[in-house]
Amino acid sequence: MKKVFHIFLLLMAFSVKAQDFRVEILNLDEENSLIVCPKTTCVFSAKATLDGQEVAATFLWDFDNGDRVETQENTVNYIYQKGGAYIISVKAVYNDYQALSYGKLKVGVSPYFSNYYNDIDKSFKGICLGSKAVLTMPLNDTLVEYFPKNSFSAKTPQTFYSTSWKEFVMVKNFNNQTITSESDIKFVRVKLVHTNSENLKISLFSPDNKEVVLKDFSDKKYFLGIPQEGKAGTLYNYTFSLKAEKKLNSVVLNEADDNVISEGEYLPEESFENFLTSPINGQWTLVLTSKGTESEGYVSDFEIVFDEERLLSEKWNFFQKYDLRRAVWSGKGISATRNAVAECTPKEYGTTKYTFTVSDDFSCVHDTAVFIEVEKTQFSGAGDSTIFIGDEINFESKTSWANACTWTAGDDSKPESGNPFVKVYYEKGLYQVILENSDLSGCSDRDTQTVKIVPRPLEVKEVNIFTPDGNGQNDVFTFFNEKDSFLKNGGLTKMPANIRSIKGKIYNVLGQVVYKWDEVEASVFGWDGTIGNNGSRKCPPGTYFYDIVVFGKDGNSLNRSGTIFLYRQK
Repeated sequence: MKKVFHIFLLLMAFSVKAQDFRVEILNLDEENSLIVCPKTTCVFSAKATLDGQEVAATFLWDFDNGDRVETQENTVNYIYQKGGAYIISVKAVYNDYQALSYGKLKVGVSPYFSNYYNDIDKSFKGICLGSKAVLTMPLNDTLVEYFPKNSFSAKTPQTFYSTSWKEFVMVKNFNNQTITSESDIKFVRVKLVHTNSENLKISLFSPDNKEVVLKDFSDKKYFLGIPQEGKAGTLYNYTFSLKAEKKLNSVVLNEADDNVISEGEYLPEESFENFLTSPINGQWTLVLTSKGTESEGYVSDFEIVFDEERLLSEKWNFFQKYDLRRAVWSGKGISATRNAVAECTPKEYGTTKYTFTVSDDFSCVHDTAVFIEVEKTQFSGAGDSTIFIGDEINFESKTSWANACTWTAGDDSKPESGNPFVKVYYEKGLYQVILENSDLSGCSDRDTQTVKIVPRPLEVKEVNIFTPDGNGQNDVFTFFNEKDSFLKNGGLTKMPANIRSIKGKIYNVLGQVVYKWDEVEASVFGWDGTIGNNGSRKCPPGTYFYDIVVFGKDGNSLNRSGTIFLYRQK
């Protein structure tokens, strides 16, 4: 009898030992973590053992960012595009054995490069060619935090299932924790459509293979969701929660419901207490079993949500530090970098790119680019328009970095400073206008425009009456616009810009000349209604005659003769 008992114990020991299937992620440090760099091919390795002996298992890696990889090899290559804190997991499957392992993953995080600044005034759009800018990149250590999630979901393409549909999620944020209360599971959601609820059973399995039936087979032929022949139809979300008031199979419908059980919250058929002592971490599997035909339903996805209070102890973080002693600025015209600071002197107009490169304490390299715009001096003014003699031209510097503006008009005038610059030309010709801008450092740049000045076509108006009564309106007999002819201190001034000279006379009905123009008197071109235009001896009202020749700066001349009536108020 003892011999039989000993054999039984040996068999029991062998049986227990044969179930010792494990998987581990290799190269974890003391904190159970790995360190990798973003955008770099990383090699992850795992080892599966059965009773201490390595076996060739199938490995399913979950990289905690939505990506999964299944491989028959114990190594896998993967690239993280973004730095941060992750928890990676690997599931090993060997025959009927399964095992899980987890590890913290620290992916080098780029610093907050937005602190970059230079010493250029913020209002400037660019700098002067040859000017220097100081590039500064202050960096602080970055706190990287891992916030574990309590919601896990799996989504598959909408396909028909035949007799069963199975999907699983890998839960990995609850280190060594177990289900201690039915409230640890907040709800399980399934998205599906089915034509006959009596043929459908929905079950949830824990990592240690305990089962809770969410919906069992029934004797009711209701619709779940809205089926559509030959298509998926409208899938409904059915949520199994302890907060619900009734079970899915206990729903009673009336004709107004169109035989469809509405989506919403329902009690599971069995209590989540069936999962007590089950590990939270691991593979939770949803299984849908149908007793009907292959085309009775679609299943889209499912989600399981745990109590977030169980996550409080699972948060972790790390500080990412950056080595500013080895930080480097690079680009055209850059100086040596000291403590993340460098001077740059761009060598050409336009945009020059400068790259800042720094490494972190994981030996990961991070870089960013900044751009300095070298702005060419430019100004607005004449452009392509026709400019007449006597017209005002408004020249204005459009250079953002200019601290001082000096203008050279291209004639005999002296250079002027300020912005804008107003100029009038009185002779036809081509004039080269030069703007020289300078910044606070003394860097200067210039731009030029060639202005073409032409005479305005010679024009005179017909005049037959004027009223020299001193009211400021029609006080002067002239053939030109009033704005170009006026009385000033008893004398006529301001020759129109397109008139070179005038020759003529005014006489009364007796043939007596009361005023005449000579060519040399180009600045006097109007009659104020007095003899000799002296402002003292007023001519009486009446009819007067004129003969006049106007010589224009365009080389043309006009002859005018006629009568004019002088009117004075009594």
